[in-house]
Formats: sequence, C-alpha cells, structure tokens
Amino acid sequence: MEETNIYKRANFFPGLKATPSFWNEMEDYHFNKENLYNRLFHGFGVVPDYMQSLHVQAEKTKGGLITLLVETGLAIDGLGRSVFLYKPEALVLDPKKYTLPCTVYVAIRYEERMEDFYENSENCDLQGYQHKRECAKVEILSEIPDYNVYIELARIRLEDVDGTGIAEIKNSESFSDPGANALDYRFVPWTDRVKRGVSSYLQNFMIKLLDYTESLSNTSYEVLPLQSLRGLQSVSMTSRLILQTTGVYFDDIIHMVKPLFDMDHQVLFEIAEWERNHEEDGHMYTTKGAYDQAREAMYKLGDVIKAYGNSYDEFDVILNLHRNVMDCLKQILVEKEVSTNDVKFISYKMPHVLLFEEERYTLVDTIDMGSDKSVEAHNVRFVNSKHPTTSNEAFYYPDGVMVRDTVKRWIGGEMRFHLKNIVKGRRTIIIRRTDILKGNYSVDVKLNERSAKSLVVDGTDTKNRWRNVYVIFDEGEINQYTPEISFDMGKEGRDNSGTIWIYQLL
Repeated sequence: MEETNIYKRANFFPGLKATPSFWNEMEDYHFNKENLYNRLFHGFGVVPDYMQSLHVQAEKTKGGLITLLVETGLAIDGLGRSVFLYKPEALVLDPKKYTLPCTVYVAIRYEERMEDFYENSENCDLQGYQHKRECAKVEILSEIPDYNVYIELARIRLEDVDGTGIAEIKNSESFSDPGANALDYRFVPWTDRVKRGVSSYLQNFMIKLLDYTESLSNTSYEVLPLQSLRGLQSVSMTSRLILQTTGVYFDDIIHMVKPLFDMDHQVLFEIAEWERNHEEDGHMYTTKGAYDQAREAMYKLGDVIKAYGNSYDEFDVILNLHRNVMDCLKQILVEKEVSTNDVKFISYKMPHVLLFEEERYTLVDTIDMGSDKSVEAHNVRFVNSKHPTTSNEAFYYPDGVMVRDTVKRWIGGEMRFHLKNIVKGRRTIIIRRTDILKGNYSVDVKLNERSAKSLVVDGTDTKNRWRNVYVIFDEGEINQYTPEISFDMGKEGRDNSGTIWIYQLL
C-alpha cells in the first residue's frame, strides 16, 4: 500500500521566524502536492502534443558518428515529477561499446540543477543558490534500471547484419515492425492530456439520440433489410457504449458523429437503389416528402461537418440535423401510428412494422387463403362445418379502395389453423380481412381448443364490404411456437375469412 505524506500548509502569525528551512518546506509542500496530482490524474510517460513530445530522430552521421536528436517536450515520471527538456539535445551512439546483438534505450529522467548563485563577500553564511532548475537528463542505456525514474523515449535493436558494422541508425518506417538498427517507438509510455470535457447535459442528450438511432435503425431493418441500416445500428450502439462507459473529450466527439453522417448517406442511397431494383413491390419510398427532407438534412449535415470549427453551437446544429434525418427515416419506412379503429380500414398493403397504440409490432406470419402452399403450411382446415367454400372476391373498403382477396366461407363449426414464426410469450395481434355483408356477430376465438377471446364483426355494409377485424393475445398467453387458433361459429353461425396477418410486439 502506498504511503502518503502528511501535508502541512504554512500558517503565518506575528513573531514567526521565516527561516530558509521554513520557506523550503513551503516549496516542498507545493512540489509534493503537484507530484501527487500528476501520479493520480496523469500517470506515467510522455505528455502528448506539448512542444515536440520528446520525439527522437536519427541524424545524418558526421565524421563517422551516429547522432540521435531528442526534441523538446515534457514527461511525467513514476514519482509524479515533471520532466522538462527545454532545448533539443543530441546524443552520440557508439555501437562499438556494446556486444552485438543487443538492445539499447534512449531514456530521460528528472534532474535538478542549482542556479543563480548569490554571493555575499562580507558573510559567506548569507549566500547560496536562489533557484532549483527542474530539467532533464537524456541518456543512452543498455537497460532501464528503474521505470519509476527513467522514461523510455525509443529503443534500438543493434545488429551487425552484414558483418561490416553499424554505419547508421534508420528512422522508423514501420511502427509495428521497425526492424534492426532502426528507432522503435512501440514501448514508449504516454500520459493522458486533459482536453475540453463534455457536460452531463450534452452527454445525456447524445446517449438518448444514439439510443433513438439504434432503435429506429433496427425497426427500419425489419421493414427493409438493408445492410446500411445494420451498419447504422452498430455505429450508434458502439458510440453510445463509449459515452456510457469511458466517455470522450469534446475535442474528439466530432469523430463519433462523422460515421453517423456516412451511414445516413448510405442508408438514403440504398433505399433509392432498393426501390429501383424492386419496382414490382410497389413501394415508393423516395416519392414521400420525408425522403426529400431527409436528403436535404443529410447534405446540410455533411456541409456543417466539413466546415466544423470545434464549437458548441456548431455541434448542436450537427446533432439536430442527424435527428432530423432519423425523424424523416421513421416517416419513410415506419408507417404512421394507427388507432384501434384505424386497423379496421387499412386498405393498403399491411406494413411490416405496425405502430399500434404507441407500441411497435412486427409482421411475423401471413396466411394467404388463395395460396395452397400457405394453407397447407398453416394446416388450415374446417371441423364440424357445413359447406366450406373458397372464392375470389373484389370488394371496397370505406376509403373507396377496391382490394382483391381470396375468402373462405363456412357455416357452423370451426376453421382451425396453426401460427408459425412465433416468439413465445410475446403480445400478439391476429388481424383478418372479413366481408361484413352480413355482420353484427361475434366469433369465439380458441387457443389450443380452449376459448380465449371474442372476435367482434361489428356492423353491416352492402357497398364497402371489407373490414379488418382483430384479437389481441396478451403477454404470456401464447406459450407455444406453433399454437393452434380456431374461429368457432357454434352450430349454425356463418363466418368468412380472407388474408390473416399475425403481428408480435417488437
């Protein structure tokens, strides 16, 4: 366990004798407190981006000498002392002093030099040095004797490669593999230099924005499986984790936003590309006004990032432009929220993601009554029913849109079928298209042969005959991967079903 000094500040009072010892204790107090601070908050090594960061370079030889030049800079040793090199210093390396092959080290250590001597010719007891200069000593060593005292600036692996001796030392051309007789910086320790911080308000705002981006990109991928959406999700998730765990300085935070701009650009480009390659699907994402708004915000975002001057005002603009892109992306890919009544009148193609009562549901299964493959896969069948029929119909919804669908009709008994692609335990919505020419009745919906819900076919309409009716199974009710559902009309009731869609809570 590390021992600490007992820190005592000077306390002046009338009659105090301020002797040299007293004043030196005051200086030691501040010096030792500074060293403690350095050890705790900056650690050990070279201070980056201060002066020339003590960089070592090999100079051209003069008169057969190998010269290493150590540039100016600052380091902090293991005792917390500030090691300053005020002027570049040249070192001469003589390979003949060493038994090859071997490794030598360019190192720096703290040193104090007494300066500014005050001479008192009348009384030698009243004279002495006025200052202690805090400086550095740079050396070439065959080993580092004490890592608390010496800080490595570079090392060189000395080898007589061709038997003619070592004529020069090369500057490093490859950081990861410098090779023999070249400066090697791989093992130089570095401290952490403090920069402008990020306020907790800005950090929390960014975390929420990144969380929103991650969630929206995941939901959008459910609608349109583009790799760029997965990329956007990964970038936002990684950036959020960095902010929540290690944090970043304000000077570096722009580097977390640039990848978001790149992914925003790629997402909008791939949406347009996907649409061109899937014209038969009928999705016209790029014709929506939100797509043009998203593209405009994305280009503005790129312009602001290019001209970024590291100010808080600019960064606020950047974040809001990205938020604008995300809001527009939501409007492009994720359909508008629908109420319980709106579901009945959806005449367009059912969306992959349904915003229903402020919650997002994803389409997990569809039963197409006009497809033998779909009917067989879901084991659609009738039990104790009379006159089950299948017909192709073309009816209108109340919004005036005519929709063609295949309908199964039956009298009495049940239509049974199995659900597929189900996640057990999740809240589930079963929606079916129904002809309400003869409505105003209810259907007993059974789950695995047990009555569970009541499906209400409300009203009659002889002109606009299509409606979408639904039942909701709450969380935990469906506890099988392929549960059996049945629509039971009793003995004499009449019912019909067109396409059936199954949604589950995301």
